[in-house]
Amino acid sequence: MIKTISVPRLLLGAMFLWLTMGCATSTMQTPAGPAPLTKADVPQGSGWWYVRFRMDRPAEETRWERDLLLAHRVAAPLIGAHEGEIDLWRFHRRSAADETGHQFSFLFFSTAGVADSINQVILEDPLVGQMLADGVIKEVITDAVDHNDRPDVGDTSDANWSPVMQRTWPYYIMGVSRMWLAMIDQVSRERGVSAEATLGETLEHYAQVNDAIKHIWQQEGYHALLHHLNAIYGYEALVYWEKRWKSF
Repeated sequence: MIKTISVPRLLLGAMFLWLTMGCATSTMQTPAGPAPLTKADVPQGSGWWYVRFRMDRPAEETRWERDLLLAHRVAAPLIGAHEGEIDLWRFHRRSAADETGHQFSFLFFSTAGVADSINQVILEDPLVGQMLADGVIKEVITDAVDHNDRPDVGDTSDANWSPVMQRTWPYYIMGVSRMWLAMIDQVSRERGVSAEATLGETLEHYAQVNDAIKHIWQQEGYHALLHHLNAIYGYEALVYWEKRWKSF
């Protein structure tokens, strides 16, 4: 026997199909990976914390290899040890003929308890102590953990940027910092340095690592980094510091 379907039942079926398809197409799909932090996600007392290493500039020359040594031997082990407790982290490097001079900073977003633990480890680190004793580092400055003035993800971004840029840029710069640290690790392992090396020998090792990474940046950075970053944004031109349009 052939079964027949009445017009009302057919219409109801079509309406059900249309409604379910409409719901499916109008639902926002969550991107893969962790969503950006919101204020509701952040535990009380969390925020950005700084550890600043200030160094001199002998003969007005910046010894950039000191940054690499601090990143690789001091910060990297702490990043690994607190992987599940630090939401975001990055490095900042600067050097100028001013009162601050040469400064390498390790920034991380965590609770006050984690910040206190990291501060203590850094202040008691034997390598940091030796660098201070030998005048390689002038001082180490850590944030007090009894309060935090930077509780929002965008609080260490440039205040002149748009709110969207301020809150999303930390994820970008953490990736850049992670890549730079991985480059230091790989080049350092390839070149090798004795565990019994003196501080001077170790700094010379990282000077060679710095030269190798600088060469990679100068030769490959334009295409590998700038060009592909431009590609992510659809090759749209942008205004850069010379105030003219340019695509990478």
